[in-house]
Amino acid sequence: MTRRADRRLRPERESHFDTRSKGVIFSAGGALPLLLIAVLEPTFLRPGTLPILVGIVVFTVVTVGFTVRVGTLTDRQFTVLGSGGMLGVAVCAFLIADPSGARAVTAMLAVVPALAASGSPRRVTLSLTGAAVILALALSINGAEGVVRFVAAGAAVTTVIVPALLIAAMRTSLESVTERLETLANTDPLTGLLNRRGMLPEVEALLARACLTRKSVVVSLVDVDHFKAVNDTRGHAAGDDVLTTVAEAIARQVPSDAVVARLGGEEFLVLRVAATVTGLEEHILEAVRSSCDVTVSIGVAQADVRPGSADAVVDVETTLDRLTYAADRALYTAKTSGRDRVAFALEDSVEWPLGGISSRRDRLEVLRRGAS
Repeated sequence: MTRRADRRLRPERESHFDTRSKGVIFSAGGALPLLLIAVLEPTFLRPGTLPILVGIVVFTVVTVGFTVRVGTLTDRQFTVLGSGGMLGVAVCAFLIADPSGARAVTAMLAVVPALAASGSPRRVTLSLTGAAVILALALSINGAEGVVRFVAAGAAVTTVIVPALLIAAMRTSLESVTERLETLANTDPLTGLLNRRGMLPEVEALLARACLTRKSVVVSLVDVDHFKAVNDTRGHAAGDDVLTTVAEAIARQVPSDAVVARLGGEEFLVLRVAATVTGLEEHILEAVRSSCDVTVSIGVAQADVRPGSADAVVDVETTLDRLTYAADRALYTAKTSGRDRVAFALEDSVEWPLGGISSRRDRLEVLRRGAS
């Protein structure tokens, strides 16, 4: 493998800053040239206002330092720093003696609402945009007379609102596309069930829930009997209809907190938390029989989930493969015993570390997901 190819395969280093934090750092630097200009050209500011500008620059330096130290700002931190930054911009614009320079600085009020639109909740974006509009209006009509006030006010509002609206629209569109792609990547396009990639996070939560509640994980591997004959004699379209019908029959029978996925081909997987194996699989057999003209065979494995050490390296895929292997052996027994039946594997146990959900809030969240 070449060095260039090796670099392409390496995972990208995750940035310490998000878009808002980077925007705060770079936009805050706009106050530093004002101080330099004011020192070199004393008439740039209104008389006696240099100490005020120095105070704004100090606040700017503190803002940049805090953002660099924190990295990704919380919504509250961004709101506080953004509000302070907009107020600083407004004061700077008022301090500048030249009206054209003041108008140029006023345009910087659009920066914080635009940054908010890129990654803040709607209430934060609306609050900061409203504050920026008020400040821009106050500055634009200051010193203007007659109809010029209306022109200045319209220009100020447009300067603030349009960038925020555009970025908010782009963000909404991007989130919609991302959600769609995530759905396509995590679900089986034919049946709408989860695929292997999509079920892994759900399996992690299910294992954690079983560990917290000291219950077992029951794994059921469902396989359509003689599915190849359906494709060969009736065509692949009929086979797709059979798979869709079987998937719907399984989904109707399982509890709401179960994980249901299509593994590929004619195999489906059901995982659930239960104290003991119940008669669910018999209900699935009956539901499939009454829904279409095929039958299924089911292999079931049950495993106690024991808490593992917090520093143990346990991979969800490895644990899932272990569970499905046991269910697959039971499925083989069901197939060789005549099909259209359920077979059970010997009870087993697996370990699952709870280090990632050590807090009470995380534990309650895991349990809540299971109850929803």
